[in-house]
Amino acid sequence: MIMPTKIFEDPDTMVRETIPLGAYIHLAATMSRPNALIYALTRQFSGKDPAFTVSVAGLHSSAHALTISGIIKKAIIGFAGDNYPRPQPNALYSNLLKGEPFETELWSLLTLIQRLQAGAMRLPGFITNSLLNSDLLTDKLGKTAHLIPSPFPIEDDKNSLLMISPLNPDYTLIHGVIGDENGNLVLTNPSGEGIWGAMAATKGIIASCERIVPSGSIPPELISIPGTKVIAITEARFGAHPQSLRIFPVPGLEIYKDLSTYMDDYEFQVDANFAAAAEEKIRKRWMEEWVYGPKSHEDYLHYVGSNRLRKLTKLPEPQPMLDPQSADTTNDSEQMIILAARAIMEHVKGRGYTTLLAGIGAAHIACWTAAHLLKKEGIHVHVMTELGFYSMTPSMGDVFLFSQLHANTSHGLSDITQILGMLVPDKCLGVMGAAEIDWFGNVNSIATGKGKFIVGSGGANDIASTADCIIVAKAIRQRYVRKVNFITSNGDRVKEAVCQFGRFRRDKKEHIFEFTHWIAPPSDPDMEPEEAVLKFTNWMPADDVPPKEELPPTSEELTILRSLDPERIYIEQFMVYRSLPGD
Repeated sequence: MIMPTKIFEDPDTMVRETIPLGAYIHLAATMSRPNALIYALTRQFSGKDPAFTVSVAGLHSSAHALTISGIIKKAIIGFAGDNYPRPQPNALYSNLLKGEPFETELWSLLTLIQRLQAGAMRLPGFITNSLLNSDLLTDKLGKTAHLIPSPFPIEDDKNSLLMISPLNPDYTLIHGVIGDENGNLVLTNPSGEGIWGAMAATKGIIASCERIVPSGSIPPELISIPGTKVIAITEARFGAHPQSLRIFPVPGLEIYKDLSTYMDDYEFQVDANFAAAAEEKIRKRWMEEWVYGPKSHEDYLHYVGSNRLRKLTKLPEPQPMLDPQSADTTNDSEQMIILAARAIMEHVKGRGYTTLLAGIGAAHIACWTAAHLLKKEGIHVHVMTELGFYSMTPSMGDVFLFSQLHANTSHGLSDITQILGMLVPDKCLGVMGAAEIDWFGNVNSIATGKGKFIVGSGGANDIASTADCIIVAKAIRQRYVRKVNFITSNGDRVKEAVCQFGRFRRDKKEHIFEFTHWIAPPSDPDMEPEEAVLKFTNWMPADDVPPKEELPPTSEELTILRSLDPERIYIEQFMVYRSLPGD
């Protein structure tokens, strides 16, 4: 017998009455995370013994509250750290590899979703070509992952594929745009993980949404998740805060009346990240103010304030291109990004890539810059992001890779499965950052030399497993190493590494990087090529063939770059990981 969806007055009552201690809970990683439900879960169960197994694509911003409260017993994740204003580790997770503050399973972004897909379809597993030849696989073989012989010829002479086990949470928490009295839910694109985590739940979906409407009000073609899977639902205005929610336009549809898109609350996210990384008394103060202080979601919104919430619904106007910029004051970070943009353009023209997968950080700014410059030459390349943006034209002035403003200027909006699973393997050039990179292109974003956790794979392993890649990363000796501490992403398809003083290339997977392009870093214009390599890397300078000299950044390149990042989040200083290998 199918039980009707129960409608609750508020998130706290719903969470308290539907979720038992010890449950396995999945937090749906759509673009609009279920943050009202995360706070409710934290309030209701804080102070009890570690209660839950939790799976989620990424632990960041508001989700830090779950970790600080101590209610997670085990986490199955693809990322833990900060993703705004730049991706970096958070001290809250520095001992994650030692089982503190909870036991952890680390996966890549796509493989986590593929496991949920297998769970949703009640399959015994999912076949993937991610994780192969990486250290992410070491603790999984024979348990949650099994090598299987490839039954058919496939590209790259791969003789084996990977079968990964399904994930079936007891309950999935999700925030939708609209739900009806029968529990039918509407999500919006780009949708991140989409429906898979929700449909994999065995005991049901627990949902919040911006508005609950009468049964039959939602046109069938808009329903993302059927109400038969939803066991509980509640209204939660701004239920994704401090993250964003996009209301896609449906002219004349009454259920959307008075609903507004709201943007990411960047200031709140920065404060949450800072508090999580700080000493205990600051963490406690932040939790008391934003999690334990409010006794309900409506109380939380009162704490945030109506003026602040209203500002988030007023979408800023895209900024115009800046006036031509002088090239006289270029800094190291600007030079690195421009060198990376040139490398991207060269690869697109020479190898015929039709798409760019932009990894968050200096890499995505380089992609945006390259796409602008290529367009001026009549070459259109589609920039994508792992959460579902396709053929995006970034909104000038908002540097966050996953801002909802970019959705309005994208030619297509989809999800992780389509981007990482289908489009990245097809004529795509991946552009990513790295905490460590070695001579053979292997990339590490998991473990420092002292065993401290960095951030996790995110989508990096999935990209490097199926697409040629460029790494954009400031050269320091702890980062450009002979051998990485942990192979997060296998380097077979990494073609180039770009830093502040030049480019290193490798044309075949068994070859080490060669120093091919040189320009003195603006911070030390008298430096010589060999001196730069020896000072900033653990690699070797060129033996016989001197590197090609790069021209200084042009005013056109600088104008585009500075227009994309007017607050100079990425071009004022480099992204430096708080826990660098060797620290």
